[in-house]
Amino acid sequence: MTFRQKHTPLSPVLATALGAVAVMVATTACGTAQAVEPSSSSEEALPELNPDGSAPSERMSLEEAAPFLEAQGYFPAEGDLSGYEIGYLPDAVEGTPYDHDVNAWMSRQQQGQEEVVLPDAEEVERSWLPDTVDVDHLVDDDGRVLPEREVFAPSDVYVTIRRHADFTDVDAYLEPDTEGGIPLEEALPGGGVRELPDGTGHYNGAGALFSPEPGVVIEVSYMDDTVMDELLEGPDGAVEGHPEEVLLIVEGIGPV
Repeated sequence: MTFRQKHTPLSPVLATALGAVAVMVATTACGTAQAVEPSSSSEEALPELNPDGSAPSERMSLEEAAPFLEAQGYFPAEGDLSGYEIGYLPDAVEGTPYDHDVNAWMSRQQQGQEEVVLPDAEEVERSWLPDTVDVDHLVDDDGRVLPEREVFAPSDVYVTIRRHADFTDVDAYLEPDTEGGIPLEEALPGGGVRELPDGTGHYNGAGALFSPEPGVVIEVSYMDDTVMDELLEGPDGAVEGHPEEVLLIVEGIGPV
């Protein structure tokens, strides 16, 4: 799954590369979600565009933003993540863990349709949201403010677990004809990719991709402001990042 610059839906590849800047919960790796307004609003009650032309936004606590988060498939994390525990986070990573189950969310989005189309792979993602988040109105092509809204919440770390019978190992996951099907350098942007000590996958200063067992691929993304600045400003997007911390995160992930 998953990745996202504010108000800019990204392709799956770019979401993987830049997704750790924030969770835009209206966007997933499987497509663009329809942002949902939990309560009805009349057009007369809608706010105007900001003077700079940006969408009006409201700062909310996670409790206040819960209806918007839930409408877009994000719920407070409870227990393991698809059968795996995350035993280590860097001290710098703060926030409340939230999970996004892509398949369950897409199923709810398609309720009432004659044909429900879900991705072949099961995908769940955990991120760590700050105490307050921005809840923005959407704006149409004509610059009109819409009642539909989306949540923008930064998270330095994402852990995504994907399950599919074809994911026999990382190399199989990266094959063009599989559900993954993107080159390793795009899955792990920033260069400096090296093999994990146990041989199950790869990592660098910005993340990791590994297969702890056949049928399971786990992606770790650790992109704080420092890493993002390096990606955006460095030559060819090269980063030093936090390879030691990424390795500790990977080593702390294990089956329940």
